Amino acid sequence: MIVSWICYLVGLAGAVVFHAYYFGWYSWFVLQLMVLLPLFSLLVSLPAMLRTGLALEAPAVCQQHEAVFISLKTSGGILPVPRCCFRIRMTHGMTGQKILLRQKVGGQEQWYVKVDTDHVGAVYCCAEKVRVYDYLRLFRIPVRGGRATEILVRPQPVEPAQRPDLSRFLTRSLQPKPGGGFSEEHEMRTYRPGDMLRDIHWKLSAKTDDLIVREAQEPVRSRVILSLDLCGTQEELDDTLGVFLWISTWLLEHGTPHRLIWIDPKDCTLAEAYVSDEAAMEDVLIRLLRSEVAPDLPSIADHHFRDADWRYHIAPEKEVGP
Repeated sequence: MIVSWICYLVGLAGAVVFHAYYFGWYSWFVLQLMVLLPLFSLLVSLPAMLRTGLALEAPAVCQQHEAVFISLKTSGGILPVPRCCFRIRMTHGMTGQKILLRQKVGGQEQWYVKVDTDHVGAVYCCAEKVRVYDYLRLFRIPVRGGRATEILVRPQPVEPAQRPDLSRFLTRSLQPKPGGGFSEEHEMRTYRPGDMLRDIHWKLSAKTDDLIVREAQEPVRSRVILSLDLCGTQEELDDTLGVFLWISTWLLEHGTPHRLIWIDPKDCTLAEAYVSDEAAMEDVLIRLLRSEVAPDLPSIADHHFRDADWRYHIAPEKEVGP
């Protein structure tokens, strides 16, 4: 805008000099035109300036290192879109790191800004200090910048250096299956009031002269706990969440639900989530990606869980005791 005003003042000065040395009607017309030119530009541009708005669009979820762009759109009705200037603020939710990108766009209705996806976490993007100029860029007014957008940068699965021992997840014992039904394991016992007739083993009952019931059994699985630390550098956080994604997926593929425990950075208390299926794992991952990391957060590696039959602490990538 300063350059535009300098150019205008130079032109106005030239019109004054031209009128001072040329006494024809034409010089007076040029001088009046230069004096009224800013007001004319403002009046012509004002309808488009008042209708211009800025909207941000971005994908809700993306993968780490994926090329992602914010789509910015301006609209000014049927009139040409004036020049806009603003700045894009990108805030990394986990570390609080902020990036400011100043933008000046003239006459474009849509353009794109690349998002930094080198590290996992929630990235919040918003447009600040949005200003729209008149067509001569002599005046500007503030306009709405649209609502902020959130982009969740998911980690890539990272296989740990040492895979968990699958033999640790073997069934420890069997227990009666609630409600009965189909099961590969059964236990024979005498009939009790309330047993279903379909569960009676008629051949064995005929041999023993007593009603024998075939009771369905189900395995009692080990109580598995995963723990992690939401602290360290951005590269360490990328590896930690990548290892969690790999191990959690691996456990679910082997039919092993598990609990994830970590220290909540907000109040330094233990946070816990039960991962029973892929949907639950996605909910936990989103919760972790939206967490704000505290640099002085204590580690949970030395914390003991008495109710755990097996535990894996992800940050050090090694198996620890309950």
